[in-house]
Amino acid sequence: MRPTALPLLIALAAATLASGCATRQSMDDAYNDSLTNWQGASEESLRARWGKPAAEDETPSGKWITYIVDNPAGAGGGPRISIGIGGFGGGGRVGVGGGVTTPITGIGGNQATTCTTRFLIENGKVSNWTFDGAGCGATG
Repeated sequence: MRPTALPLLIALAAATLASGCATRQSMDDAYNDSLTNWQGASEESLRARWGKPAAEDETPSGKWITYIVDNPAGAGGGPRISIGIGGFGGGGRVGVGGGVTTPITGIGGNQATTCTTRFLIENGKVSNWTFDGAGCGATG
């Protein structure tokens, strides 16, 4: 690869990554869809799966159970660009190569993200939910 092709390769990789990234709205929609599986579930099964809640708030008709998930900066990926430079040879020639993988800052790779999810329990069953935070995704 000629050295002048490297900036073009980087620009192409960034454009490809950007075009394939999920938007905040699509991530919120996917997370909300995953939470619909909890509609009508018992409080016991919710607690068995989600663990000890961060807070519980009584209401006249039931209670809100709050879970907060913190994902530390740089944990678990986020978008990354990988660039490899190298060569190979035959017939007695020696090959050399190298590579770099780096997180893209500002898109989630190096930011702490939090997701707060609240479930409304009425008559012992999940009847509604809310969520907020950049760390919400279709994993609940």
